[in-house]
Amino acid sequence: MRYKNAFWRVIVVPMRVLNLSLDKEVLKEGTLVQKRLATLAAAAGEIVVLTPFSHSGSKVAKFFKLWKQARKVLSEKLFDFITVQDTSYLALLAYMLAKKSRIPLEVQVHGFEKLRGVRKLLARFVLRHADKIRVVSERLRREISPRSYVLPVYTQIPSQPPLCKGGEEGGDFVFLTVGRLVPVKNIALQIRAFAQVVRKFPQARLVIVGDGPEQKNLGRKAKSEKVEEKIRFEGRQENLEKYYQEADAFLLTSDSEGWGVVVTEAAAYGLPIIMTDVGCAGEFIKNGENGIVIPVSDEDALVAAMRRVIEDTELRARLGHAARASFAALPSADEQIRKQVEEWRLLVRQRMTPDVCRLSTSGVLMI
Repeated sequence: MRYKNAFWRVIVVPMRVLNLSLDKEVLKEGTLVQKRLATLAAAAGEIVVLTPFSHSGSKVAKFFKLWKQARKVLSEKLFDFITVQDTSYLALLAYMLAKKSRIPLEVQVHGFEKLRGVRKLLARFVLRHADKIRVVSERLRREISPRSYVLPVYTQIPSQPPLCKGGEEGGDFVFLTVGRLVPVKNIALQIRAFAQVVRKFPQARLVIVGDGPEQKNLGRKAKSEKVEEKIRFEGRQENLEKYYQEADAFLLTSDSEGWGVVVTEAAAYGLPIIMTDVGCAGEFIKNGENGIVIPVSDEDALVAAMRRVIEDTELRARLGHAARASFAALPSADEQIRKQVEEWRLLVRQRMTPDVCRLSTSGVLMI
């Protein structure tokens, strides 16, 4: 009866989050990564981002220096939890820091590129001991754990950007791909398929935007397939708008993806999309409805799909329009941030200390 007529005041306390990141973009001023983090910090409280790339030396040296830096940061301020975008070595470091500091750990899973050997063992260990797991697609949720929550990577582009040129009659037909030039992206599959397509459709072109360790190999592949004059390697680009606008169709041929944010970007510009059955396929891009989904590494299926989108103007228009509508229906950046903050607050509430619990019974509920 003591609290029958109690008045409850709800105080939303800003959170302090330690974010361990393997994204080099966090070190560059004005990047989309920094802008996203700034917006998220404004909603959540304070986010301190640490990355091994801010240190010099070997990989081992970088991680040792990061450990010392993180320990210092954690000793100077009280943090609510640690979040890490990794599932192996950096995730293990985050786990040890969280355990030593007695604060919760969130592991963010954006996909698996090198999940074998020691990395696989580390991923199993860290994911088993994480207090919270964030994945970027339902596909990853099914693979990892039903207790994880799904929050896709959002794009910071207008919901209705300018449309692509859409296959102008008499001009080149441009296939576009955007991404890091690494083996898992399987750009070599595109080059092999393109070499077959261009024999029947000499107006076809392939534009590859991105850089990475596979660039020289891919250049040699284009030369060996005798299509080097019809393929443009544009390197890494900060502004992708003109590439999306000037393309006629978009390709993603990865062997594995967590989500595939470039697919949602291409959809925003109304591009017909051909992609392998990875990441957001089946969830955002549905075969025959707003794109074409092919089996992983299936060269024949890729060739057939590329020929179809060149030949069938009506198909291109229908898929592009549907993809654009699907992008417009995605949760906004603000909604995504609200969801992230809600999940973080739930994590903090689940690990409330007894002192805070006693405080709440006196009429102040800390959330």
